[in-house]
Amino acid sequence: MFRAHDNILKRDVAVKVLDVELAPSPTVATRFLREAQTVARLEHPHIVPIYKVGRQQEIFYIIMRCIDGPSLRQLLETQRRLSVGDAARIARQVADALAYAHTHEIVHRDIKPDNILLDKSGHVLVTDFGIAKAAQDAHEAAKPSSKSLTSEGMIVGTPEYMSPEQASGDPLDGRSDIYSLGVVLYHMLAGSPPFQGPSSASILAQQITEAPEPIRSHRPDVPEEMAVVLDRMMEKSRNKRFQMASEVSRALVGALPTAASDRVRVPLRRRLRLMFYKSLVGIGVAGCLLFIAFAGGAAAVAYYVFSKPPRIAAQRPIPDSLAQRLRSRRALVSGDVVEYVYQPAGPEDTTLLLLTRRRLAVVTPRQVRSYLRDSIRTDFDLDFRGGLAFRLAIYDKRPSQLADTVFRNLSFRDMVTLAPRLNDLNRDAAGRRILVRNRAGRT
Repeated sequence: MFRAHDNILKRDVAVKVLDVELAPSPTVATRFLREAQTVARLEHPHIVPIYKVGRQQEIFYIIMRCIDGPSLRQLLETQRRLSVGDAARIARQVADALAYAHTHEIVHRDIKPDNILLDKSGHVLVTDFGIAKAAQDAHEAAKPSSKSLTSEGMIVGTPEYMSPEQASGDPLDGRSDIYSLGVVLYHMLAGSPPFQGPSSASILAQQITEAPEPIRSHRPDVPEEMAVVLDRMMEKSRNKRFQMASEVSRALVGALPTAASDRVRVPLRRRLRLMFYKSLVGIGVAGCLLFIAFAGGAAAVAYYVFSKPPRIAAQRPIPDSLAQRLRSRRALVSGDVVEYVYQPAGPEDTTLLLLTRRRLAVVTPRQVRSYLRDSIRTDFDLDFRGGLAFRLAIYDKRPSQLADTVFRNLSFRDMVTLAPRLNDLNRDAAGRRILVRNRAGRT
């Protein structure tokens, strides 16, 4: 998932990129896009709206509303478990979204905390509606002989939140989503899902055969009426569950009238933390940032704010014109996929950094220097001479090899923008993180 800015409508959007590893078949592409376009027609206050669905070569992309707030997963990581009232309010809003989608014959198939988002006001929205189904249909169209339960399960669900019929590979309807929502409600109240284990197979076996521990054994403050609603949502037999999500919504409000409210309390510390991380563009290197703040102080912040934005900072799918330019220079080889392209706005505009699935390439007017991703690491060096600036260098993992300097005068903005991309490249090196060093080599 990427965050992007729509320059025409002047708004931020979220871009979900799906590589379903399909054969280049027009039939497969048409089938996937048809499913995704069907989902895009859903319009409901508790469903994240989809603005556009498209394909760029072998990559499918979905452009949707950008929600500036935490996912339920992030909220649970902060609080572990929620108040009974907030849990009921979230579950009720998700049930309303499911009820609407089910009337349009769309089953979500992957209801879990990651796919439940909260905006700044604490309003709940469900995302990825039907995307699992679209991916599954495209997968089946590409490999019609594949009927593996493991393969399908990996695509269309998450074991901790799967219904028994989903775990068994049976055909699904809206009642499967009701079970998954019951598991999410249990998680919100108890602090963990009812079924956990060392492997996906063990969790799926529990989903099919075992009854969850009564919720009131974890949370005595859960009203008896709400515990009854939860038990019925998680019945193993789909015929014994609520048959429609609208019934779940009404039952939750009946058990706890405050569930009718839309507003969920997002703790102030969580909102501030989220804003902090987003403002740093996800760099997540706390020690590095503290050092910069100590050494540069307000000057570093001012330098970031007033430095020029990059000339090119493109995530996949990149513009066709840029892809053609890279292919013509042989920086992008056939069969490889662009992950990220960067070109600063300063005096080094002639140098372009290309990150693909397989390689990292430095493209200059005279040459292309290309490296296998698993054979290198990258570091930023900090230089205070002439102002705050950073040097980006590529280091071969073989000690005898010299460093390849890519950029010499990057701004703080450039470093913050590039660091999360290059962290992925360095992550394989025993958890290594990007280092910021001065010219003398001190960290």
